[in-house]
Amino acid sequence: MSLAAPGHAATQSIDVPKGTVGQAAFAIGRQAGVSIAIRDSSLLKRPSPAIRGTMGAEQALMRLAEASRLKLQKVGPRSYLLLPRPPQIANDQRPPTPRAVPSPVPQPVEETQDIVVTASKRDTLSQRFPGQWTRIDGHEFAPLGVAGTEAIEARSVGFSSTHLGAGRNKLFIRGIADSSFSGPTQSPVGQYFGDMRTGYSGPDPDLKLVDMNSVELLEGPQGTLYGSGALGGIVLLKPNMPIFGEISGAAASGASVTWHGDPSYDLSTTINAPIADNIALRAVGYHARDGGYVDNRATGERDINNVRVNGGRATLSAELTPGWFIDLAGIGQRIRGADSQYADRDLPGLSRYSFVDQPFDSDFTLASFVVRKDSGSLRFRSTSGASWQDVDENFDASTDGNIRQLRQHSRARAVSNETRLWRPMSNGYSWLAGFSSIVHRYKVSREIAQDDTIFDLSGAENRVRETTLFGEVGFELTPKIEATVGARYTLSDLSGSGEHLSPLAASRLGDEDTERKEQKLLPSAALLVRPVTGLTVYARYQQGFRPGGLSIANDSVRLYRNDRLATAEAGFRYGRPGRDRFDLQGSVTHSRWYDIQADFLDPSGLPVTENIGDGRVWTLTANGGVRVTTELRLEAGVAWNDGKVTRAAGGLLEMMAPAGGTMRIPNIARVVTRAAVDWNHALGNGRALEANAYARYVGHSRLGVGPQLGEEQGDYLDSGLVMRLSDESRALSLTVTNLTDAEGNRFAFGAPMETSADQLTPLRPRTIRLGFELSF
Repeated sequence: MSLAAPGHAATQSIDVPKGTVGQAAFAIGRQAGVSIAIRDSSLLKRPSPAIRGTMGAEQALMRLAEASRLKLQKVGPRSYLLLPRPPQIANDQRPPTPRAVPSPVPQPVEETQDIVVTASKRDTLSQRFPGQWTRIDGHEFAPLGVAGTEAIEARSVGFSSTHLGAGRNKLFIRGIADSSFSGPTQSPVGQYFGDMRTGYSGPDPDLKLVDMNSVELLEGPQGTLYGSGALGGIVLLKPNMPIFGEISGAAASGASVTWHGDPSYDLSTTINAPIADNIALRAVGYHARDGGYVDNRATGERDINNVRVNGGRATLSAELTPGWFIDLAGIGQRIRGADSQYADRDLPGLSRYSFVDQPFDSDFTLASFVVRKDSGSLRFRSTSGASWQDVDENFDASTDGNIRQLRQHSRARAVSNETRLWRPMSNGYSWLAGFSSIVHRYKVSREIAQDDTIFDLSGAENRVRETTLFGEVGFELTPKIEATVGARYTLSDLSGSGEHLSPLAASRLGDEDTERKEQKLLPSAALLVRPVTGLTVYARYQQGFRPGGLSIANDSVRLYRNDRLATAEAGFRYGRPGRDRFDLQGSVTHSRWYDIQADFLDPSGLPVTENIGDGRVWTLTANGGVRVTTELRLEAGVAWNDGKVTRAAGGLLEMMAPAGGTMRIPNIARVVTRAAVDWNHALGNGRALEANAYARYVGHSRLGVGPQLGEEQGDYLDSGLVMRLSDESRALSLTVTNLTDAEGNRFAFGAPMETSADQLTPLRPRTIRLGFELSF
C-alpha cells in the first residue's frame, strides 16, 4: 500500500506528531516531497513516536523505521519502501524466548493517508474533492530524458495539444478548444509552475519535466480558484524543492535512434546544497537535441526538423521563523527549431516540398518570490513574479513561383501576484480567501521577406490589467455529505494598439474605443456524498471566462468581447489510483459557451480573432485500474467529446460551416482511449525492475474554424514502452515510442498562407532511447 502523496517537496522542518506508522509515513511524505509505500497493511497501525526537527526525508524515515522496528529501502530517487524488519537470531541460532508484549491499541487508518489535491489551493483530500483530477508522479518522467508536454499528453485521455512545434503549441482539456493558433486570445488552459502562472496569452512554453515532483491536471472550468483563462482546466507543474541539511544530486543522460531520422541525445543534472541550517539551494540544468525526420524535396535536404533545447532553473528556500518560509526561484529555457515538422500528404515518406527554411525560436524566462506557511490550522501563501516569452516563427508563403517567407514575432510580458489565506478541512469546515492581480502585454508583429526586401504587415498589441477577489467555503452537512460554495469577482482594464497599419485599417481602428473595462462574477457550487467507504459521488457547477481584446490582420480590425463558459458536472470516484486494488472514476459534463473567441484565416491567410457565436459541449470520461497482483497493474481510460457551435454570430455562419452542416468545436477528437500496463518487481538489495507499456488512440477532429481550416486530422494510434532497472543510486532505462512506427496526422497544419488538404503533422517515427541515471 502506498501512503505518501506529497503536495510540495520538503522545504521545512519535519513536524510529525506521535501516532501510527501510517499517519507518520503520510506526514513525512507530504512534508518532504517523497513517495513511500507500505505493502503490508498490518504495519500501518504500529505506534510511532513524534519526529520533529530540520532534516531530510531519508533521515526522518530512518527515525521512523528504527522506532517502529521496520526496515527502510530506497527504490528510486524519491521513492521508499517500509518493510518488516527481519527477526534477529541469537548467536546460538535459537530464537529468543517470546515475551508477552501488550498489543498496541488498534487505531483506524485515518483519511489523512488519502491523496492531497494541491491544485485545490486549500489542501483538499481527493475523497473530499468534487471534480475530475489527475496526478502524474514525477518519477514517471525520469526514464524519458528531457521530456516536455507531450509526455503529459501520452498519459491522459482528457488532455491534448496542437502539434505545431515545441514551444509554440496550444493546450486543451475536456473538449474546450477554440482554434489552432496561439494569438492574442488567452489560452483556454491555465498553466502554472508551482504557484506561478507561466503565461496569459501565447503558446505553451513547453517547460521540460526534469526533477519534477508531480504534474496535476484539474479539469475545468476553474474560474473561482484560477480566474480567467481556465475554461478547460489547469496544468500544475510541481518541481522538487530544496531539502534542508542534505547534499544530494543527480545526473542523467540518454541517446536515441529514430527510424527514418537523425539520432538524438539529452543531458541533465540536479544539485541540492545546504547553505545554512535553514537555507538550501536546488539547481537544475538540461540540454537536448531531438534529431529531425522530415525531408525537404525542394532543396534535397534530409531530416530538416531537428530541435535543440537548453534550460535550467534554481530555487533558494529559507525558513525565516519556525513554520514560515520564503522561496526565490528563476527559470530560463531556449528552444531552437531548425525547421517545421509538417509534411505533404501526397508525397511518399515523411517529406514536403518547401522553397524556404521555416525555423522557429521560443525563449521563456520566469522569476518568482514566494512567502508561505504550509502547516498549522491556518496557512498562507503569497506568490509574486514576472514572466517573459518570445516566440519567432517563419512560414513558407511562396505563391505562383514567388519565393517568400512570412515571419511572425510574438512578445508576452506579465507581472502578477496572488495572495491567499486558507484553513484546511477540520471540525467540519474549511475556507479560502484571496486576491490576485496581473498586468499583461502581448504583441504580435508580422512581415513578408522576399529576396532582400521586407514588407511590414499589420500588427497588434493587447494590454490587460486584472484585479480579483476570490473565496471558497467547504462544510460538512453530515459526516458523509459536504457542500462547497465559492465566487470570484474580476475587474479587467483592456487596451490595444496597432502598428504598420494600412490607411483603411488605421481608419477602422480610429473608429473603435480600444480602452474598455469588463467585470465578471464567477460563482461555483458543489455537493459531495460519500455513501460507502472509498466511494465519492459529486455534482458541481462552475464558470470561467476570458477577457476581450483587439485583433488586426491586414485591413481587418476587430474588437472581440469576453467569452464565458458555464459547466454542470456529475461524477464519481472510487479508490485511489495506484494504491487500492481497484479504482474507477468518471464524469459527465454539459457546458454552455457564450461568445466563443476563435481564430480563423482572413483572405490573405493570416489569423484573425472574432466572437464566432455560442456553443455547447458534452463530455463523458472514465478512467480506472486494477491491481492484478502486488507487482502488476492494468489501467484504461476513455473520453468522448461532442462540441458544436449552436449559434453563429451574424455573417459568420456561411464562412464557418459546410453547406447544410453544423460547425464542430475544432481540435478535439470525438473519442480518445488509452490502455496501459504497469509492472514493478523488487530484486532485493535495493534493486527494482519496472516496466510500463501504453497505447493511446486519438480519433478524428477538425483543424479549425472556417473552410480553410476544415481539414480532418487525428485517427491514429500512439504507443510506447518504458523499462527501468534501478538500485539506490543508479538506473538504466530503455524507452521506445511509437512502437508500431505509425505515421498518423496529429495536426493538419504547417504554414498559414499555404493551408490546404495536403498538410499533415506525423507522429515522430519509432524511437529507441537508452538512458542512464546516477544519484547521490
